[in-house]
Amino acid sequence: MRSYLLITYFLFSTIILLGQSDSAKISLWATYYYVPTLDHNERGIDLLNKKEEKTGFKLDSCDWCNAVIEGTVFIQKENRTYVLNYAGRSKEIQYDCRQCIIYKNYENYLNSGKVLWELSSGFGKGCKNYNLVPFTTIAVDTVIIPIGTVIYIPKAKGAKYADSKGKLVEHNGYFFAGDVGSKIVGNHIDVFLGSSKENPFDFVKSNHAGSFEAYFVKDKKIIDKYTSLHK
Repeated sequence: MRSYLLITYFLFSTIILLGQSDSAKISLWATYYYVPTLDHNERGIDLLNKKEEKTGFKLDSCDWCNAVIEGTVFIQKENRTYVLNYAGRSKEIQYDCRQCIIYKNYENYLNSGKVLWELSSGFGKGCKNYNLVPFTTIAVDTVIIPIGTVIYIPKAKGAKYADSKGKLVEHNGYFFAGDVGSKIVGNHIDVFLGSSKENPFDFVKSNHAGSFEAYFVKDKKIIDKYTSLHK
């Protein structure tokens, strides 16, 4: 009888552990985003601030669309580089990006065409004033992954990329949910690559079919480390 009870307890405990493990795992698919470096153009379209006033920066129409789609932009003007970051949306659309041949089939033109800006620093800001950190910050749907969450992606571990000093390093698989995006819905994440369009991650397939497994990190030390990194 005692052996039966021990076996039953073991099986019950195993089921609970499996359930906890399953709850910490999630299936995702990924795209990537970056900060484009663009030239100020006096004949271009104005970038507006939160009061919908001119910021003094203008971009060619296709560059303007590139900037609003990515949400952060480096603008080169008079031998200086300025960082401008997403700061909300205007009441009316400023420009229909479908008029630019590169984005003629772009579906999210209503949202992107209303983007407002503010001066920033570094690589710009995400949610809750978190700094965007290349190869570490991800944009998420907060219903699925709350801001401040750290996730571990096994397929990212070992991926090689150049850090801010140009040194080739290997990724450890950890990412921090510090940003959102109007097209980031459900189990879709968007991986921030800094100012580089070079994607080092094999798991980023940019389509729903390219799904992979990720895990919610519960270790407080790891969460605190990545939270601090983004402040």
